[in-house]
Amino acid sequence: MALYVSKEYYKEIFKGSMPDEEIEKNLRLAQNKINRITLNRIVGIGFDNLTEFQKEKVRESICYQADYIRENGYNNEDNSDISSYSVLDISVTVQAKDSASKTKAELECMSELAYDSIVQTGLTSRNWRYNG
Repeated sequence: MALYVSKEYYKEIFKGSMPDEEIEKNLRLAQNKINRITLNRIVGIGFDNLTEFQKEKVRESICYQADYIRENGYNNEDNSDISSYSVLDISVTVQAKDSASKTKAELECMSELAYDSIVQTGLTSRNWRYNG
């Protein structure tokens, strides 16, 4: 899948400060997170079919999320579904989570700035419909 944000955009437009060797990897991880939070709507309709405003907000949110991932990692270990683990005789307990708490957990692993930007696109709304 092609990246929605180039290394050049990140450095020159967004003015990001991540080292060159980390940019593409973190942009890819950030794009995955943004696609997930938008329920893959960007993938479904195609990035090029978004409005210019939506494209800019998607790029912005990916850049913010890439910086967040560099500082905090992709997922917060505290949000794991595993509630306990034993070594001898191997025992693992998995917590059941409903979709509301899972969404909350996903958001806790997301930059607030990235989330604020992506929400402005309308792509995270339950009532979103593509009118293209």
